Amino acid sequence: MLIITSIYSYLIATNQTNLDSILNPFEGYTIPLADWVTSFINFLVENFRPVFQTISFPIDWTLEKIQWIFLSIPPLIFLIVIAMIAWQLAGKKIGIYTTIALTIIGFMGAWDQAMTSLSLIVTAVTFCLLLGIPIGILCANNKRVEKFLQPLLDAMQTLPTFVYLVPIVMLFGIGEVSGTIATLIFAVPPLIRLTNLGIRNVSGEVVEAAYAFGSTPWQILWEVQLPLATPTILAGINQAILLALSMSVVTSMIGVEGLGLMVLRGLGQLNVGLAFVGGLSIVLIAVMLDRITNVVGGKNSKISWQDRGPIGLLNSQFKSINKSIAIFLGFILVLSILGIILPAQLTRNQVQIQSDNLPGIGKTVQSARGSLLEEEFQTEIVNHALRKLGYTVPEATQIEYVTMHLALSNGELDYTPVHWEEGHQSFFENSGGSEKLEKIGVITPNLLQGYQIDKKTADKYNITNLGQLKDPKIAKIFDSDGDGKANLVGCNSGWGCEFVLDHHIEAYGLEDTVEHDRGNYSALIADALTRYQQGESILFYTWTPFWMASVLKPDEDVVWLEVPFTSLPGDREYTAEYTSIDGRNHGFAIDRMRFLVNKEFIEDNPAVRRLFELITIPIEDINAQNQLIQNGENSIEEVKSHAQDWIKKNQTTFDQWIAEAKKAAQ
Repeated sequence: MLIITSIYSYLIATNQTNLDSILNPFEGYTIPLADWVTSFINFLVENFRPVFQTISFPIDWTLEKIQWIFLSIPPLIFLIVIAMIAWQLAGKKIGIYTTIALTIIGFMGAWDQAMTSLSLIVTAVTFCLLLGIPIGILCANNKRVEKFLQPLLDAMQTLPTFVYLVPIVMLFGIGEVSGTIATLIFAVPPLIRLTNLGIRNVSGEVVEAAYAFGSTPWQILWEVQLPLATPTILAGINQAILLALSMSVVTSMIGVEGLGLMVLRGLGQLNVGLAFVGGLSIVLIAVMLDRITNVVGGKNSKISWQDRGPIGLLNSQFKSINKSIAIFLGFILVLSILGIILPAQLTRNQVQIQSDNLPGIGKTVQSARGSLLEEEFQTEIVNHALRKLGYTVPEATQIEYVTMHLALSNGELDYTPVHWEEGHQSFFENSGGSEKLEKIGVITPNLLQGYQIDKKTADKYNITNLGQLKDPKIAKIFDSDGDGKANLVGCNSGWGCEFVLDHHIEAYGLEDTVEHDRGNYSALIADALTRYQQGESILFYTWTPFWMASVLKPDEDVVWLEVPFTSLPGDREYTAEYTSIDGRNHGFAIDRMRFLVNKEFIEDNPAVRRLFELITIPIEDINAQNQLIQNGENSIEEVKSHAQDWIKKNQTTFDQWIAEAKKAAQ
């Protein structure tokens, strides 16, 4: 009987296993698509990156020239010229709106950023026209091409833009060129589709009539189809412009400056005003460009362009003026504008003459930091030291950490002073590791990460350890969405902390009581702060140095939670000493902020190596500066002033760093 029972149980278990495999076949095999794509991109980067960078040369050249023009023309002259163009193309009302919109942007202090964004949009749309209209014409005349391109266009429009940002950076580098290419990919499909649609919608009878009168296919295209399809094509251009504008915030994550970066910075430091200025400027420009293209596309005016707008006004007022005189006056006007532009540009590019014995003469160093404004403080201190050594140091590139490490590896950036040795280790390894990168010095030790809750809740329920959240009653205290689980404010998707948080939830048995809220950390923490101010309990991940410590002070407003035991992702074994400080186990590595440099760059600059070995900035000083930011001193200029004040207070030490670096160069 016992034998029969055992056999029966075995058969049931076996059948159940087979049944599970039938009902859920996806557990048995997974297509390694992610590995294939990664291998393919790596293959392209390793073998064809120079080819892709050569391809990007026309975009780089065009963008550089347009940006130079937009930033060099004095704002008042630029404002007048754009207003006149809007009046000529779209009428007085749009001309007046254009003047008002650009004036508002200028008085909000966003003129330079707006010109940078506008130059990128103009460049992207220019290449959209060069690619989109010919491809649209080809689709209209060849159904096979249309069917082949249809799924590709669908993918370009629906694929999340973040998916192709990293491959673009790997192939083309960081900055405006990559931003233009990403914008081009996103914005060109509507232009192709609407060009195709416009030509296909041209009446067949009209085309047949043209053929009957002996027109060639080329004449039919240029003199019949394109003129009749122009309103539809202009609608495609309108869509391309608006989509290009919508990409401005996304591309700021790969080092593209402009209005999008203002929005990103505002989100990063919860500066609603800064984000609003950037966002409002984008809206004003979007409305301006939309109205102009809409009016041009839908206008059926019988008045020729010479008889309307400012040109028509001049024609009516100065009919008696000889054309040669008008051309001469126009030539004088152009020379006058150039006379204003060129000296201004020379002033921008003027280089200070420095002593020839400085090791950095004739060399440029490009630094980088994350999108957090707080990181500008230590970056500016280091950059000032580099300038003292004679190096030319442009503004630090603001960029996300993943792309920052890739750019350092590729030599597009030279160094960053905000590399977390443990927290950014995966970025370091995935970007070439020690073959292409090198860690130098310790700029700030004892960086903390971990979990905090509000002190009121901690004292009321005697909560000191994250493991206590296994209790559903304790977990429910931090439930903000009503599902019974504690809402843990996590960090940006892709950051190293995201994987540690997921690992902790599993390792400490919290899957049934805690959920990890992930997304943009700035938005998540803004919600947590609002709930705290309303008296609700909050549970969140944080780190130091970070401005949160000056808003919610540890041991006054919030408390750190310990973890039950040390457990981190990976095969390496960790002890409690690795994650503990002052007898408190945070669960995260007690980290250090170090310099991360491109290996080729640092080997050619021994003075920089020695400088980076010497520079240290105490965490207390960084926290004090973060407090100034939260007190309202939150512009780039004010943070640079904080850095200069710190240098003055530590002038003796700073001068010693410079002297030691000079000796190393000798």
